[in-house]
Amino acid sequence: MSNTDAALALIRAINHDDFDAILAAHRSDVQFYSFRGPNLRDSVSVREWYRDFLERYADCTYTEPEVIEEGNVVAVRAVITAKGYDWREFEQNVVDIMEFDDQGLVVSRRLYAQQRDVVLDKGPAAALKAATGADGGSQSATRKAVDDFYAALLGGDNDGARALIHDKSAYIDSVYGIGAGADAILDIVSQIPQPSFGSWRITASAAGKDSAIVEMAIDASRPRAADFVRVLDGKVSVIEGYWMLREIGVNPFEEYSNDRHMRRVIQPI
Repeated sequence: MSNTDAALALIRAINHDDFDAILAAHRSDVQFYSFRGPNLRDSVSVREWYRDFLERYADCTYTEPEVIEEGNVVAVRAVITAKGYDWREFEQNVVDIMEFDDQGLVVSRRLYAQQRDVVLDKGPAAALKAATGADGGSQSATRKAVDDFYAALLGGDNDGARALIHDKSAYIDSVYGIGAGADAILDIVSQIPQPSFGSWRITASAAGKDSAIVEMAIDASRPRAADFVRVLDGKVSVIEGYWMLREIGVNPFEEYSNDRHMRRVIQPI
C-alpha cells in the first residue's frame, strides 16, 4: 500500500469514527500537532483526541480531498463538513500533513485549518476556479515556481515575488484577509505580524503536479502556518493560508456561526 493509500485509509477511518483503525494507522511514538491542540506524543493520545474531536464535529467527513505526495510525505487538502454542538452544519478547510515510516505508519502529523465557513467574493472565486480547472503542469515546474516565489517573499523582494504571481491570482486567509491580484496578495502578507526575535522560515514543503504545500514557522519545533499553493502556467496563482489556530491565539473552540467580525491576532514571540 502506497503512502497515499495509507493516508486516504486514515481519512476513511476518521470519516467512520473507527477509533481502532485511527490508532493502528499511527506509530506508537507519533508526534501530532493540530489547530485545536494540544500537541500529542503517542498514538493512544491521538485516538482519545479523536474521540473528543468527533463528538464536537458530529458527522465529520473529509470531502473534496486533494493529495500531494513527495518522498515520505503526504499532504491532503480537504473540506471538513460537520455539525456543531447546536447541530448546525458547517464547513472548515484543512490541510493534513502526514509523514510515514517504512512500514506505512504515520510518525508525524500536522493538522492546520482555516476558520469555519469561509466565503469567497467574485475575484478570489474566479481565480480559484481557474487554478483548479486547468490541465497540465509538472512537479518540477511547480517546485521551481514555489521555491522561487517564497525565496523572494521571505527575502523581502516584493518586486521579485510580484513577477512570479499569475494574472489570475488570489490569497485566501480566514485570519488576515482574502483578496484577488498580486497587490492584494502582497498587502495581506505584509499585515502578518513579524516576531520581535527570529524570522519566518520554511520548515518543510512538498510539491505535486500543479500544487504545493509550504510549512512555515518561527521556531521549527512549533508548527505555525502552512500555505497550500496552486500553480498555473508556471506561476503562483492561488495561495490558501492555513494556521495552527490555537498557536496564534485564535480560539479554535469558539463557535463563529453568528459572528462575522474580522479577527486579527498578534503573533506570539
